[in-house]
Amino acid sequence: MPLNARIIKALVYRIAVILFIGALSGCGSKSGQLLTYMRPELLYLNPQPYSRLYVEVDTIEGFEVTDQLLNELKSFLNKYCSKPDGIEIVKDKPVPISEIEELSIGLASILCTDGPGTGGIEQPAYLHVLFHKKTGLEGGERTSRVSSFCPCGIFCTEGKAKAFALKHEAGHVLGLCKNTAHGDSAHCRNRGCMMYAHRDLFWSLGSLAGLQMDKLCDDCQLDLELGKSELVEPNLLFKGPFLIRQEDGYSVASLPFCDLIIPASVESVLDWNEALSFIKEKIKEAQKATLNKDRESRKKMWYVTGLYNPNDTNTSPLSEIDELAILKRAATDPSLPVKNYAMDKLKEFEQEQ
Repeated sequence: MPLNARIIKALVYRIAVILFIGALSGCGSKSGQLLTYMRPELLYLNPQPYSRLYVEVDTIEGFEVTDQLLNELKSFLNKYCSKPDGIEIVKDKPVPISEIEELSIGLASILCTDGPGTGGIEQPAYLHVLFHKKTGLEGGERTSRVSSFCPCGIFCTEGKAKAFALKHEAGHVLGLCKNTAHGDSAHCRNRGCMMYAHRDLFWSLGSLAGLQMDKLCDDCQLDLELGKSELVEPNLLFKGPFLIRQEDGYSVASLPFCDLIIPASVESVLDWNEALSFIKEKIKEAQKATLNKDRESRKKMWYVTGLYNPNDTNTSPLSEIDELAILKRAATDPSLPVKNYAMDKLKEFEQEQ
């Protein structure tokens, strides 16, 4: 089967369903764990390799997000991220409900993503924020969340569109609570800290007493300061909205609900606009195919995985031998979605022999 057909098959028919709890860090529970095999937070905290930060904000039609809320987010990011060329928050036009109705939060977030409008300017660090109604998307939760597999996106429901919740999730994006000396890899154990798991009686009494309870504790602030002095991992970079993780023999281009395995030899020439458009088109095709046949599937999380070769043309296709080599390497990837996809594809190859 030609690779182009395999890519289409992978993205149309092999959209992996991942349980919501497994795909997201649990801000309502101490059981949620943030990833430790890479540290994308350093791309936000440090002035290099990205001297500016681009925050894309999407809202679902009928969901009002105030400028004050976004200003508080910007103030928080300005305080803790070293971006000498500034932080830009761009709010896109509201997304019509008709375009995302009954979609999972994962599919909707990808379809909403435009990426940074670089316009010839150097690539910035990138963050996506999606505000949505609890009833607007299938699989939506009642709390704000950050994807644990690619913590470069914040997802906030209508009831949690508060500055406290938004800054709490931004703290996760910046890698807070990975320090187990005062956290559980998901939340801070210091009561009164903004990164504490629950707003309990202590928090309520402090608020009533007029105390500012939306601040980071000294330990969390120290973690952020120390992060600014750490070296950014050389295998991590942004291309448009994609977080690229370079591994031995392949790379992974990720959005919060999508992983594309790409040949390492073509990573440097990856056109992120093309890749994003390709993913969106295949998602729409898959959604149309299941619209009247499998309504129950849209009530669960969707996570897109696939092998993508931007140089895959009639004149320069990826050979089956090269494809197998990439999949064998990816079968030991630290990311569960990538690993499972590669292992499943290898089993398919074995069955075809």
